[in-house]
Amino acid sequence: MQVNKTTLKKTSLAKTQMALAIAQLTLLASGAAMAQQAPAEGAPAPAAGEPERIVVTANRRASFVQDTPLAVTAFTQDTLANNQVKDLGTLTALVPSLVVEPHSDSGGVHVYMRGVGSANHTELGDPAVAFYVDGIYLPRPQAATALMYDMSHVEVARGPQGTLNGRNSTAGAVNLVSSAPNTQKLMGSGSLTFGDRHHVQTQGMINIPLSEDMALRFAGIKDSADGTVDFLRGSNVLPGAKKYGATDQTGMRASFLWKISPDLKGTVIADYYSDKGAGNIYLPIEIKPGQDRRAALIDTPGALDQSITTYKGKLVWNATESLEAQYMGSWSRLKRTNASDADAGLYPGFKSENRTEWSRFDSTSHELQLRSTAQGPVQWVGGLFKFDENNRIRFDIDRSQISEAQLQQDIAAGNVIFVQPTVGQYASAMSFIQGRRELSSKAAFAQGSYDVNDQTKLTAGARYTKDRKSDTGGQNWACPNWPDNVPRGATVLTPNQIKQLVTPGTGMINTHNIGPGGIVSVANCGNTPGDNTASLEYSQATYLGRVEYKPMKDVLAFASVTTGFHSPAIGDGGATTKPEKLTSYEIGFKSDLLNKALTLNLDAFLMKYKDKLESQVVNNTLQNFNAAGATVRGLEAEFAWRPTGADRFSGNATWLKARYDDFLSCDVDAARANGQSCGTTAPTENVGGNVLKHAPAFATTLMYEHDFNAGKGKLTPRIALHHETKSFIGAGAFARDVPGHAGVKEQAAYSTLDLSVRYEPLNKAYTAELFINNATDKEVKYDAIEVCTQVGAPCQPNQQIWAAYYNQPRSFGGRVSFKF
Repeated sequence: MQVNKTTLKKTSLAKTQMALAIAQLTLLASGAAMAQQAPAEGAPAPAAGEPERIVVTANRRASFVQDTPLAVTAFTQDTLANNQVKDLGTLTALVPSLVVEPHSDSGGVHVYMRGVGSANHTELGDPAVAFYVDGIYLPRPQAATALMYDMSHVEVARGPQGTLNGRNSTAGAVNLVSSAPNTQKLMGSGSLTFGDRHHVQTQGMINIPLSEDMALRFAGIKDSADGTVDFLRGSNVLPGAKKYGATDQTGMRASFLWKISPDLKGTVIADYYSDKGAGNIYLPIEIKPGQDRRAALIDTPGALDQSITTYKGKLVWNATESLEAQYMGSWSRLKRTNASDADAGLYPGFKSENRTEWSRFDSTSHELQLRSTAQGPVQWVGGLFKFDENNRIRFDIDRSQISEAQLQQDIAAGNVIFVQPTVGQYASAMSFIQGRRELSSKAAFAQGSYDVNDQTKLTAGARYTKDRKSDTGGQNWACPNWPDNVPRGATVLTPNQIKQLVTPGTGMINTHNIGPGGIVSVANCGNTPGDNTASLEYSQATYLGRVEYKPMKDVLAFASVTTGFHSPAIGDGGATTKPEKLTSYEIGFKSDLLNKALTLNLDAFLMKYKDKLESQVVNNTLQNFNAAGATVRGLEAEFAWRPTGADRFSGNATWLKARYDDFLSCDVDAARANGQSCGTTAPTENVGGNVLKHAPAFATTLMYEHDFNAGKGKLTPRIALHHETKSFIGAGAFARDVPGHAGVKEQAAYSTLDLSVRYEPLNKAYTAELFINNATDKEVKYDAIEVCTQVGAPCQPNQQIWAAYYNQPRSFGGRVSFKF
């Protein structure tokens, strides 16, 4: 995105990234290990024997988690490290009802909470779980892959956060809060993690006080590992190609703190993240006995080159004894190119390749907050927010198919199956060229609370948002007559299929393939483009009402009603949707019991959605639409019990009932299995009562640690068990079996087990740890799709082959860290 239609100088960006790289290399070369987190300056320390207390800002003012009247979970960097958490995807077991599913052709993820999320990871859509780093909103789902390192803490707020966080936080909000520079002392840290599949992770941090009023902090991380999906014989890949699932991620951060005066403090942060891994791939669900689940016939090796550069600034001014003003501003750029095998490696002789040829997503944000600071019965916070985004992308799909005779010849000879069609064979393509998609969002918000007495507090808040979205000159190319593929072995072709055969005399082998970097024109496409030009404006008010009651010092009960909304989407062809709206009712209980040996938090909720936004691939085009609504009911519990000084039990549990309300739709999957087609021969049915995606009836994580005396230190084994009942993981709203393919859209009940043991000396100068993740090597699938559709592969009209993304297999390794 352009900032006020000016461009940042490339030389300045290069110098900043070089400085960050030099800082990281210096840290890693020194062998610094992961540091203990210094408390924020001025933060109250827990009393002796009390459990760790984390300060969060989910209510736009600092408060302890146990004093914050909403469903929020927070973790320090030490907790993240002890649980081998490096990103949002590896945090899921620690947060009730959080699910993160990977995706291949965008470098992003789909995030779900309480069964609510967004399956649209493109520039056309917005996530339903808002993602923040240091309080700065990052709009693209690719941001949720950012690495967690040198964190002060990570806070995850569940349920709608629309009053203070605004649009697109209908399911919840995640905020990564990095450790701030400290003016009090020089300190550093670092770690080295190693494991199977050549996994190596290095981290480093150094904090440099420059004076009593200024400090610098540099932090970096590098994480890489081999892939998990083997190449089957016949794969068309070069020696040394990365396997799917391979990671190569880098994160660097530089922070500067300046206490300009006793009443004015400023912080500037430069943050860089890159991912040069191989991405992920759909794998077959229905495999034959003895078939390797994690292997595929690959003709497009995974390639990803993605980076996010962000500059952030914050000013805090204590204007008076009772008033604080804060400004936060940012500029961020996401760039990505990638290629992925889109046929799941299931079809010898057929190739489907997805490519992001180029993309750039620029955004700026500005937020001004005013808040009361004086002690008294009335507390308030208010502010103004402005966010702008400018997106551009070209995304291509190439498909081709060789003859049956040529395929069998390659298989018999044991050759690489080289899919390069000649005259009379199939080739087609699509290209989505979006040169200018823009968003402008403005909002004003206020929230205030009143202490009725020492036990009771009332809170009310409201936000007004006005947005404008537009697509200028976006094009969709279908080359030449997409999507009439030629079924395998077909002898009688339709006129549309004949047009997609490679023709003689063109001077091109793949007549209608675009190819990497290829030019798209009417001449080589054989078709004219469709127009995506569209514009929409909308506004929405949201509100919050809450009552809190403290019957005793360490017990808090609260009840609230909250509204939120998810912004409408612009789709291909200029199609638009309505905004998604919801009202949430919540009752919560937080407590520190048994002389603070037991922390127990409960949260019951009822969320009513109207015009719920959905996304589904139909005829190879991602379509957005509004369902009539949905109702989500649930109960969440979190606990931490310290029965002795050496024993610690902790965990969470979620009971969930998430269902669609009445509305009419067509079951695309069942229709194809029955040889029917939605819109013509397939019936329309009432979807009411069907379960939402990623909404198991029950899920729990239980953890236990015990400290053993070991000479001059302690040895701590840890066991973590995660269990879920069955859940629906398919696209669309029909959570039922597909005729002839029982269970393909369902993840059966499962359990996973993580084990570790760590040693720490009494002076805590270093830590050594061994771990095994997914110790039983349980296979868990996400996002099941039917890849053998008329538009997806050379199959007969009612043939179906199902595929899904799968979790990481069993892994093991060790970690060594120290601090100074």
